[in-house]
Amino acid sequence: MKTPLTEKLSSGLDGLISFFSPCAGLKRRMYREAIKVTKSFSSYRGASRDRLRSSWMPGGGSADADLLPELKDIRERSRDLNRNDAHASGITSTMTVNVVGSGIRPQSRIDRDELGLGEEEAAKFQKDAERVWKRWIPYADAGRRMDFYEIQQLVDRQILENGEALIVPMMIEDPSRPYRTALQVIESDRLDTPSDKRGDKSIRAGVRIGEKGEAVSYFIQKTHPGESRIAKSGDKEFMEIPAFNEYGRRNVFHLYYVLRSGQTRGVPFFAPVLSYFKDLGEYAEAELVAARIAACFSLFVTSEASMDVSAGGVYERNPSGQFIESLEPGMIKHLMPGESITSFNPQRPGSSFEPFVDRILKAISAALGLPYELVAKDFSKTNYSSARAALLEARRYFRMRQEWLAQKFCQPVWDMLLEEVYLKGEISAETFYEKRQRWTGASWIAPGWEWVDPLKEAQAAEVGLRNGIVTYSDLYAQDGKDWEECFEQRKREQEKMKKLGLEVQDENKAKEKQKNTGEENEEDSGGGKKPNGNAD
Repeated sequence: MKTPLTEKLSSGLDGLISFFSPCAGLKRRMYREAIKVTKSFSSYRGASRDRLRSSWMPGGGSADADLLPELKDIRERSRDLNRNDAHASGITSTMTVNVVGSGIRPQSRIDRDELGLGEEEAAKFQKDAERVWKRWIPYADAGRRMDFYEIQQLVDRQILENGEALIVPMMIEDPSRPYRTALQVIESDRLDTPSDKRGDKSIRAGVRIGEKGEAVSYFIQKTHPGESRIAKSGDKEFMEIPAFNEYGRRNVFHLYYVLRSGQTRGVPFFAPVLSYFKDLGEYAEAELVAARIAACFSLFVTSEASMDVSAGGVYERNPSGQFIESLEPGMIKHLMPGESITSFNPQRPGSSFEPFVDRILKAISAALGLPYELVAKDFSKTNYSSARAALLEARRYFRMRQEWLAQKFCQPVWDMLLEEVYLKGEISAETFYEKRQRWTGASWIAPGWEWVDPLKEAQAAEVGLRNGIVTYSDLYAQDGKDWEECFEQRKREQEKMKKLGLEVQDENKAKEKQKNTGEENEEDSGGGKKPNGNAD
């Protein structure tokens, strides 16, 4: 783009040439305008800087340069929406319920062949490991407020609201605890750069970065910065915690979704739609206020005789001396002589209110990767097929987040607990450190979802089992169940039924009986074949 001085010189030169040779001056101006038009076009229209796109000037900073200066505002606004906005709060709750629910549970799955174990020996280790886990769950929280599955819910909610979650594992000496391993969840506001280290370029928003971009250590404030009114003196000190100890064990879990290479902190889930939520909330509030005013059918009386009445009541003031005017349903108010009121009918809410709100919610659902039906909690406009398609789309997204949480958080905690139990001698694993990953293998079972149509889903599962498309493990995992526990329970039930003299139904006999019953019903209803072999 030319500077104003360059533009003036070019215009002056054009005028001088036109003075001596009008034809050459005209050609010069024509070519100059052609160059301007050519430059206004680009291979990508999105990169055009024409009149319509001249105000579109995005920044070209790195992931941290774009995020960190604005992270605090985004995070606080995200929390405000979760506290005060109905749709935002509902979306967060929906996400946590579907991703974590009652808890993502482990099922020990060691590599028996690699470890050289027999079937019984491997089964014993797996049962012992799961028994240790169940015993530890109520004591998972360092503060003794939550069990491990409640910690999972809090971690998932923190990732949604704040964009990240911080968990510090620790070893607590307490005779009342069965194991020393415990977890402390820390709000992300406490992760910050100390004031005396602001000039250190290797520290970004409380995280010391190594040469390869890895997190070396974390600076965590001892108390929340928002507790300034109740914090004790000296509580604003920071502690630097290395990311790993000398044995390679994690000292801090910093969980967030990496959206750009080199990203040091997490982005709140609602970051792309904060403005949509705020504007929609204010618009709904304005419509609500207008509707309340329209519902106030008030009477205003003015006359010479109302002088005494109005003088004592119409001009109410607040402590600051400002006049207070209000409307309420069924109100009869006297006016001062000479005063009048002009009424209006706002006609709220208007006919376009609901379609407009639906359109905004659809934009929000698209940005968040969730179906509109779950965002608005509205299935009134769907049938079975569309509802099932929407739920399947959402469940793919939920399952991805479940697997991410299991691998990034649950599996490392499982490793830590088994290591402590091994050192205490409660489980037998001679080659634990040499083949640690083989001993600590686990499948993480998330809570299942209810079927849209139980009969159709059950029939599909039966066909899948018969054709070898799915296994019992897959089907039970979809319901959030452990297939081994279910099989053992079925065996106990069958043995109990035999003991009590009750008939134990055989699956093959039941299918054959169902098939024969169906054929008999078909014949009874006149659905048999014709003599020529053709069906009716």
